[in-house]
Amino acid sequence: MKGLLIIAITFTIFTGRLFAYNYGEHKLIGDAAFLRFLQSLPESGKAQLLRYLDIRTDDKGRYYFGAFSGPGQSGISYGVLNGLSGDHERNPLLLEEQLHYQHSVMEQIIRLHDQYIEMGYTAAPDAKLSKLDFSYALKAAVNLSHFYEYRKSFPEQLRHFSKASIRLCEKPALVDSIFKRLGRTNAINMYVTLHVLAIDLAEQSGLLSRQNEAAARQLLFYAMLFNAFADHFLEDAFSAGHLVVNRTVFESITNNKSLHDFYSANGATVVNRKGEIWHAYGDGQFNNPHHSWQKDTTLTDIRYATFTPEAEHIIHAVSLSLQDLSEAFQRGAAGTAFIPFLEKIPDNHANQPLYLIHHIPSLMWVPIPYRSHMDPLFDDPGTITSAMRQANAPLRYRDFVRSRVGNSFVIGLTSGPAFVGHYIQGPEIRINAGNFLKHFDYNSDGGKKGLMDYWLGYTVSGSFASLKDRNAEKSTTTAQQVRAGIKGNFDYWVSNKRFIGLYSYVEAGAQFTSSRTTFVFVPSLGIQLSSLLNINVENMKSWARIPLQFILPLKLRYGVVISGHEVPRYFTSADIDILL
Repeated sequence: MKGLLIIAITFTIFTGRLFAYNYGEHKLIGDAAFLRFLQSLPESGKAQLLRYLDIRTDDKGRYYFGAFSGPGQSGISYGVLNGLSGDHERNPLLLEEQLHYQHSVMEQIIRLHDQYIEMGYTAAPDAKLSKLDFSYALKAAVNLSHFYEYRKSFPEQLRHFSKASIRLCEKPALVDSIFKRLGRTNAINMYVTLHVLAIDLAEQSGLLSRQNEAAARQLLFYAMLFNAFADHFLEDAFSAGHLVVNRTVFESITNNKSLHDFYSANGATVVNRKGEIWHAYGDGQFNNPHHSWQKDTTLTDIRYATFTPEAEHIIHAVSLSLQDLSEAFQRGAAGTAFIPFLEKIPDNHANQPLYLIHHIPSLMWVPIPYRSHMDPLFDDPGTITSAMRQANAPLRYRDFVRSRVGNSFVIGLTSGPAFVGHYIQGPEIRINAGNFLKHFDYNSDGGKKGLMDYWLGYTVSGSFASLKDRNAEKSTTTAQQVRAGIKGNFDYWVSNKRFIGLYSYVEAGAQFTSSRTTFVFVPSLGIQLSSLLNINVENMKSWARIPLQFILPLKLRYGVVISGHEVPRYFTSADIDILL
């Protein structure tokens, strides 16, 4: 396990982040939502909130927390708290401690981010952030809570919710251990748990406001701090790349980074409990119009609002989250009896998920996790259309995409073709990694028929072979090869479900025999037969896929080893995907 963790951390540093929206995007979302939240309050309520939280404005009219405004320190807005939470610190109390120290690593991180945002980027580079704080890479490798659990329903995302953890989080000594447990869950559970905690603190603040204003102000501050942490995960819940991965440390090494990046860039269709269907994107794509003008009939129809409709979903959800705190404070301050929100949550664990889904307004706006049973999520199941159900179905080509963009481990069983005199025979191992060029698209019906996809990436291989010559008197020569090069997949879709898959390797490397070391060039071309036979190996578990490929070769390849010191040697290979 430690070895996997080290690999995962190294992989994260060199290939990029696995959190959701970048720091600058989180900051923009949080600040826009906070401004809208303030604008929704009556003047008296706004003035009270700003005074209680010691929120000030700078010369550009931006709001920031006075508690963190020491000499020479960066202004800390609600959006800054959103951006730092989870990505750069594992719990709110550790974050608060860092923000109170003028020379902290967190202050350096904020300044580094701001430097790159000024240059037009959405965040500082991961390599520079990891150099400042190595734990940044560690958080990216092991924190599961920024993601949905793919193929788990909406209620299942909340199966780890614990009422007991809410009040325990109000004891500082227990906060770190509770957050470590929460970090092994998912974005929905993380948001809901911390948001309910923030509501409870805001209610307590309201109750104290008439007797002990100093204590009330402090509780409301911590309600806001914990809710800023919660809203980071609420924002993550809208990122397409975070809806589709099975998040484990092991899969961080194999395919999650590539799958996450693919869907963040290309998007995925989602639906929420309001019945709205849209195409969601992810990291680095916040507020990107994505050629929206193509849907307009005339030039006079083209409009660019401050925020795209997708961005509006996220900002509105966060502003609703903040409004919950204001309403909770007012309930407590009203001086009349009320039942705290935490006490309204059923004690029966089985009933808690649906109660929370129906009573936290922001959850109306988030994408419904794929493969959810939708009827219980709506007050009137009759309003659920077939298009909504289709939008919530498991992604049609997700497993195919994973097989193309992810890293894979392949074993090749090579032998000599019967019609050649000089050949190579023996086992081959191969690691395929990433893509540097790809093309994937849908036809006008949302399917694939008639389209050609291509995926170009990197490959490294090694073989333990015998160099053989038919009818030769000399004995077989053993050889080992180490090669690296380019791998390619070329898929032509004959229907929406079946494709003809060609794949190739173009490699160069060294061949070692007892007598010499020589340079070799090894091109090869193969065909993938599984799709044409309607055998979807991409969807299979490894315990079924690997034996099947031994019994029924589904990937066959023909190639040649070219060396300047001897005749070309040909081979055929049955390739078996061990990790896919």
